[in-house]
Amino acid sequence: MRDIDRVTLQLWTLCSEVSVDQLPVTHAGADDHGLWFYSKPGQPFEVQIEAPDGMCPFHIESVGNDLRFRAHSVAEAVEILKYLLHIDSLTA
Repeated sequence: MRDIDRVTLQLWTLCSEVSVDQLPVTHAGADDHGLWFYSKPGQPFEVQIEAPDGMCPFHIESVGNDLRFRAHSVAEAVEILKYLLHIDSLTA
């Protein structure tokens, strides 16, 4: 299982409302197949994770602010996504 899949499963455990979409590749060789977009109902923005092979490290950023992160582990990526998507494991 790829790291990006582990991140997604852990987020769904914390908040089943989180949705994830991978950027579809329409032009082989030109499109980046390593972009995933996470969102949550009620949030007016998405969080983007970039990882060409779906494995750590990840580049993470949100259109909701100018913050950019680099996650070196699945656990670190989950914590960053929880922060950016405003997921509180006690109330999500």
